[in-house]
Amino acid sequence: MADELPTEFDAIVLGTGMAESILAAALARCGQKVLHLDRNDYYSGDWATFNWDGLQRWITRQTHPVVQAMNEAEGTKPVECSKLEEGETAMSVPQQANTISNLEMFTYVREKAEELPPVEKESQEQSETVTDKEEEQTTTEETQQQIHTTEDSEQPKDVGEQSGEAAAGSVTEETVSDDKSDDRCEEEKQDSPEEKEQEKKQDSPEADKKDRQEEEKHDSPAPGGSGVQQEEVQVKADPPKKVEPKKWTMDDIHKEWRRFNIDLSPKMLFGRGSLVELLITSNISRYCEFKAVSRILTLLNGKLEQVPCSRADVFSSKFVTVLEKRMLMKFLTFCVEYEQHSEDYQGWEEKPFSEYLQSRQLTPNLQHFIFHAIAMATRDATTLEGLKSTQRFLRSLGRYGNTPFLWPLYGPGELPQCFCRMCAVFAGIYCLRRAARELIIDKDSNKCKGIVCTEGQRISCRWMVMQGTYVPQVCRKPESPAGSVSRGIFFTDRSMKASENEQITLLSVPPAEGSNFPVRAVELGNGASACPKGMFVVHLTSQGTGSAQAELQPAAEQLFQPLDKEDADTESEKPKVLWCVYFNQLDTTDCDPGTLYTGLPENIVVTSGPGVDLGYEHAVQQARRLFEQMCPGEEFLPAAPNPEDIIYEDDDGYKSGEAPSSSDNSEENGNDSEWKPDQEKLDEGVAGAGSEVSQEAAGGEAEGGDKGLPQGGGEDAPQGGDEGLPQGGGEDAPQGGHEGLPQGGGEDAPQGGEGDTQATPKDTEEQAET
Repeated sequence: MADELPTEFDAIVLGTGMAESILAAALARCGQKVLHLDRNDYYSGDWATFNWDGLQRWITRQTHPVVQAMNEAEGTKPVECSKLEEGETAMSVPQQANTISNLEMFTYVREKAEELPPVEKESQEQSETVTDKEEEQTTTEETQQQIHTTEDSEQPKDVGEQSGEAAAGSVTEETVSDDKSDDRCEEEKQDSPEEKEQEKKQDSPEADKKDRQEEEKHDSPAPGGSGVQQEEVQVKADPPKKVEPKKWTMDDIHKEWRRFNIDLSPKMLFGRGSLVELLITSNISRYCEFKAVSRILTLLNGKLEQVPCSRADVFSSKFVTVLEKRMLMKFLTFCVEYEQHSEDYQGWEEKPFSEYLQSRQLTPNLQHFIFHAIAMATRDATTLEGLKSTQRFLRSLGRYGNTPFLWPLYGPGELPQCFCRMCAVFAGIYCLRRAARELIIDKDSNKCKGIVCTEGQRISCRWMVMQGTYVPQVCRKPESPAGSVSRGIFFTDRSMKASENEQITLLSVPPAEGSNFPVRAVELGNGASACPKGMFVVHLTSQGTGSAQAELQPAAEQLFQPLDKEDADTESEKPKVLWCVYFNQLDTTDCDPGTLYTGLPENIVVTSGPGVDLGYEHAVQQARRLFEQMCPGEEFLPAAPNPEDIIYEDDDGYKSGEAPSSSDNSEENGNDSEWKPDQEKLDEGVAGAGSEVSQEAAGGEAEGGDKGLPQGGGEDAPQGGDEGLPQGGGEDAPQGGHEGLPQGGGEDAPQGGEGDTQATPKDTEEQAET
């Protein structure tokens, strides 16, 4: 039995997804007392990021769901009459999300590397030994030849007329190779005078010099330059050797399980999107790190081509003619401020965007670039929708890189945790593996008065925030208009398009025949902390109308080698798939709550899941709207104060920085310049070691590991000066364990990657107990 929580809160939040976490941080920041619960043993819900082992556990839970409800499990009891007061009733809360369907997993590599038979092993070892001996013998012969050449070149023209010094030098030479001198003397005795004279000419320094000149002349490809320089030129001219990808096995993948950060909902941040602005204005950006997406590809005539995004890219592109470059720049300039030129699209507002592009006399290539790679529109997108998508793309260009997008290091699952950390800094209480078992409803006012948690404790609240999967079944309409998202995760042995430097790639594959929705591909490598070196992770996403495998298979066949082949085709430029999983995810982002639920108490607000959109606009706007409903007139997530700007008084009434007397210890007087939250508030509701409850506080300096990613800088690091995103850590970044607020990374961290912070001893104890 875990320690009990406080019994009264302003708001109880169920679920740690993106919208719920933003809302919880905003409520705690304006002084509300927040309890944040999650039924899972990990943060972020359907937005989560897993290492390899965590993903396997998640897959097992989806394919073998626990049928037994949590309130019937061992250690819990149904709601007791003593928990309810007169005039109250209870609604049962679902204990499983049930947002994943049609999950199918496939493996295309061997379990372990094949061992050679003993005979082949022995022959291979013998051949290696013979090869080593031949190399050693060749090296010895070359060395002896060099010594012989040096001796010959130092001999004078007339051996018989040597002076005393020359004779001494000759003795020295004979000492170096005395075993050869006897043989040489015997040969000279047998030679004729003509042969001796010929040998003198051949062994003389002038003859050696002449031979070397002939060799240099023969080997030199062009006149001028030394032999070494000519040799370097010849090496540079040789074609580069093709590096074969590593041959992976499942055993290799299991051994590298910590190196993976695999996302359930791969999303990117627009450089000037609402989430980037919120991270900057709220000062939450100190908790996260980003990398700029380095290239955008498109599938044109069956071949992957890089999309020219910026003005420089457009004019340097080899796939666009000079006339097309001018037409493209003119149209993109119009799209940036299309609202001010309504006459240019008047009458086209509700017509297809593809037809509008044709009316602008754009070439097929330009129509393809704009429609599929920049607007990333669906087949039936209207002109207004297409112009708005194009404008959003263009306005984010150039702020942090050559593309409009940023990718969060360690995966998008880190972003909800950043807002959870902010909530915890302002006294929010977090507890995983614990949720509401029943909602307590007042019959007269139809308001939720609180919950009975899975530990049987009654907790009161004024507001209830919950992710849609926590809504009681009696409040759900039988015919739901909710949609789905088709997702696929692929491990590959090489990049979709080879390049000198590793890239973070975004690709929009045009809809297949009979489909209305494009397939979005995101490719990540080791530089994004997504997987080990020598491997890439590719995420495919599309609006779902059926099973994920059926909808994503055509795109997979265009991007990868045939999936049924066990061995990779080394001559093919396409990557080989090592492992993949398909699944459908519930999507309620486009649904009004009134169409999904009925009879909900008026003080219950419901958030939606990730959805199919590439960015985070919906989650941010939903959290802002719900905050205004709950706290009208309050500022939404103002900037958190810096530690040095906060002054606290100790028990004796002294402010930090003041010393009552010279004999007092500076720590006791509060001389520490770091922000230390009120200990009484921190102690309230905090359970002992081993409990499921944890409350995070500021303090503790973030530390990067030896293999950690650099804090800022680098060619692909986000740039932006004053409006840039600070790179992770910070003195006031709270340190969290598994049940607290994990700081992504570290070789021993559950989230994998090569992290940026270290856990405190308290967090280590909590992790061990977990």
